[in-house]
Order: sequence, then C-alpha cells, then structure tokens
Amino acid sequence: MELLIIILFLTGIVGAVLPVLPGSLITAAALVAGMYEAESFPFNTWIWVIVGVAVFVADYFLPSLLTKLGGGSKRAAIGAGIGLVVGLITGPFMIVGALLGAFIGEYMEQKDVGQSLKSAFMAVLGLFTGIMIKLAFTLAMPILYYWNMLS
Repeated sequence: MELLIIILFLTGIVGAVLPVLPGSLITAAALVAGMYEAESFPFNTWIWVIVGVAVFVADYFLPSLLTKLGGGSKRAAIGAGIGLVVGLITGPFMIVGALLGAFIGEYMEQKDVGQSLKSAFMAVLGLFTGIMIKLAFTLAMPILYYWNMLS
C-alpha cells in the first residue's frame, strides 16, 4: 500500500504541471489512501483532502476568470490551454505555446491586436497561477503525510 501512496504522490506532482492529469485530486487520493492504511491520523488531513478538491475546482475557473478580468473572451482561455499542451509536446515551450494559443484564440474573436495581447497575458497568468497553486499543494502534501507518519 505504501508503494501505491508514493506512486500517487509522484503522479500528483507530475499532474500539477501537465494539464492532462488532475494533480491535486491524485494527491488528495494519496492522502485518503494513507488515512485508510494508518491506524490513527490527524483530523486536519481531511481538511487537506478538501483543499485538494478545491484546488482542482479553482484551477478550472482561474484562467477564465483572469482572462475575463483582462477583457478577453473564453476563446483566449481555451487557446491558452491548447497552446500549453502543444508547447509541452513540442518541447519546453509551454509559455510561448500558451501565449500564442491565447493570442490566436482572442484575435479570432476580437480582431484587435492590443486587446488580444492583453487577454493572452491574462490567460497565461491564470494558467500559470493555477500550476503554481497545484504545485505548492502537491509538493506540500507528501511532506505533511510523512511528517505525520514520523511523529
């Protein structure tokens, strides 16, 4: 069971960066598996599981929210996500891919270069803010888990 928990934690960390995997949900599942295995576990672990689900949900709304705050359309947020995936596939061009994807998506909607650039930057900011939040969660949870196991 411990091997499964380690695999879930590592997959969760990878999923924090790759948009294909739900990193925070996988990490929350690792915590639940750890609680199932342990005889006693602190109550606050359930709170961290709930936080993991909240991070997962927030990650879907953050890019659209920041894109809308920048005056952009949903196409910019979708374009940023597509560009991010294409950037991951073609090499270490995640930022460039997300920025270009958001720009193209917004330009198709607005036909205004200035507004498209602003929306693209806001969409990318939303994507990478979500990645940073997921990464913080997925890196902190294994530390919390093993800290509780050792103490």
